Amino acid sequence: METATFNYIAQIISEYPITDMYIERLEKEKDITVVKHKELVYLRENQRAIERVLKKCISSEGRGVFDNITYDIIYELYLRETVVLSLDGVANKSHLSLSQVKKRRQAFFEEVAIERGIKINKELNKSYSR
Repeated sequence: METATFNYIAQIISEYPITDMYIERLEKEKDITVVKHKELVYLRENQRAIERVLKKCISSEGRGVFDNITYDIIYELYLRETVVLSLDGVANKSHLSLSQVKKRRQAFFEEVAIERGIKINKELNKSYSR
């Protein structure tokens, strides 16, 4: 996955907890322009994509790495109101190696990209640290 794609997905995951607030604020505005309508669609699509992948983790319907541990990794790194742990901290907390944490995060990001219809180049697959 290219760095720009990785960063884009990290951003939409980080914004997920406050997406409802953004949507509500846009819907309350009386003048919904084409730009605001597109922004609403964009926010809802991002929200649905992340919800679907998180549900795969919670219900363990997903294959392989989509389980509660992956959910916890994403929660600790991106969804918490105040991010406290680094990748190393998450690895220690989840009793996984740093590379396993990165692989799970990468798999989660790739699944979000697939849900959003973003093409990813698997040949450029790298481990990113934060």
